[in-house]
Amino acid sequence: MFTSRKQLITKSGNKGVDRFEYLQELVNEFHQSASLESQEQVLANLANFAYDPLNYHYLRELKVIDIFISGLSSRNEFFNLYCIKGLCNLSNDPLNQEKIVKSGGINPIKQLVKSDKEDLCIAAITTLMFLGNSSTDIVEDVQSLTGSTNRILANLALIYLQDHLHQKNDQVS
Repeated sequence: MFTSRKQLITKSGNKGVDRFEYLQELVNEFHQSASLESQEQVLANLANFAYDPLNYHYLRELKVIDIFISGLSSRNEFFNLYCIKGLCNLSNDPLNQEKIVKSGGINPIKQLVKSDKEDLCIAAITTLMFLGNSSTDIVEDVQSLTGSTNRILANLALIYLQDHLHQKNDQVS
């Protein structure tokens, strides 16, 4: 999965799969499709492609981060889920982190921490951790999740709070 551009060309040849063109076709399909089901499928595909660092540059160029951020505000739970998963996949890269923050992604991500859908909360907290955002304005929301019966969510909330406390102590020092 994680490979260099040179290795990719070696595997697929100079005329191999053109990632940029394929991703561009997906983005175009998302924008042009009148079918909600088609848009959902495209978002799921884009979120999966966001896992591979070889795609980061293409996804930034195609403004997929903006698509993901706007999808967080959708009333469609499928959009919410795959948009936050896509952002989570992208958020471990410094250039993507900067783009997410500058594009206003922090507040919509914070809103998902309050969701009653555990998978949205998990992805939102993880994304905020990657972004280095331990805001005091969501500490109470995260604290309430430490009592969740979902052990993944409860443990992640504890880790987030420990990171928040650590960051707060670093700022005081």
